[in-house]
Amino acid sequence: MLAVLLALTSCSKSDNPTPYPETPAPAKAIIGEWFGQIMAGGMVSNNQFYDNIAMLMTFQADGHGLIQQYFLNGDQLVYHLGHSTDYTVNDDGIVSIFIAGTNKPLGVDAHIVDGKVAVSIPDYFVYDLWLDHPTAVQQQLTREWGVIINQWQENAGEDDDDTKTEVTTDGADEPGRARRH
Repeated sequence: MLAVLLALTSCSKSDNPTPYPETPAPAKAIIGEWFGQIMAGGMVSNNQFYDNIAMLMTFQADGHGLIQQYFLNGDQLVYHLGHSTDYTVNDDGIVSIFIAGTNKPLGVDAHIVDGKVAVSIPDYFVYDLWLDHPTAVQQQLTREWGVIINQWQENAGEDDDDTKTEVTTDGADEPGRARRH
């Protein structure tokens, strides 16, 4: 009788769900946007000083991504670098990041730990950067920096001396033709 009573009161696995959510596989865990910022100083190629670097990394499910580096002096954006990336993640959560289409590693010692991405990028003097999913404030900052970067790109094509270029219907000679890639 005791055996029948125990059989009727036993629980199935669905009656007691596990108290912790399942940990996603490393490759799935990295998909999305990651943001980090560190205090680091120096001078960038446009002779502007910076005192910190913010980084936004995007990992897509297809093994491609994007890295955006924002060089700041205080709160002011002074320089920007961006690269398309390719990446792989092994079963231990080690991330290999390369500039897209090359074998040049972008990050070293990159790995997933406790829901964050840790990476060092010695080529840009960035060491032990911890990235987390961006907050709403960080997302807003990167949008604002994007507007500034677009303005820089638009202004880069303008003549500084107010020289106007005449537009004609005449064809250009071979050296004057724009190259298409």
